[in-house]
Amino acid sequence: MKTMTKAALALVLTMSLSACAGTDPGRVVDDNVLQGEVKAKLVADDVTGGLTINTEVRKGVVQLGGWVEKQSEATEAGKVASSVDGVAKVDNQLHVERGERSSGQSVDDSVITSKVKTKIADADFGTGIKVNVDTYNGVVLLTGFVDNQNLKNRAGGIASDVENVRDVVNGVYVLN
Repeated sequence: MKTMTKAALALVLTMSLSACAGTDPGRVVDDNVLQGEVKAKLVADDVTGGLTINTEVRKGVVQLGGWVEKQSEATEAGKVASSVDGVAKVDNQLHVERGERSSGQSVDDSVITSKVKTKIADADFGTGIKVNVDTYNGVVLLTGFVDNQNLKNRAGGIASDVENVRDVVNGVYVLN
């Protein structure tokens, strides 16, 4: 009886996750498992273990996002993510930091990030859409997944319009 209850609970949970994400139940579970496996491998790796890397997975596509000190760190992260079974593709949106950053600029970057996140959230891109925002020296990096090019362009335009944004790297992945 306990096995039946566990199976029923697992089915309900899987169906609930798929309803929230608007996708196939098996795919949601697979993507969540892939994301966990990729993150675990990145943490365990000697080069990438101490890095802050946004990791998103949709339909087997892994997107890595954020700022790194050296190109070799971005390259290693891409290799680590690619080595996980079930990963269909890696979209490596890890970018090398542009120049030194003062503590004052770090605070300014946090304010910019908050403003961009708020404006994107207010724009209502639809369900299941998540755009990550990272800022370094006034340069905004957008990552995440959207359903079409118009939404990607819209996110970039919103970020560009925020005060003190010097540049926008629009790494949002169009996945339909």
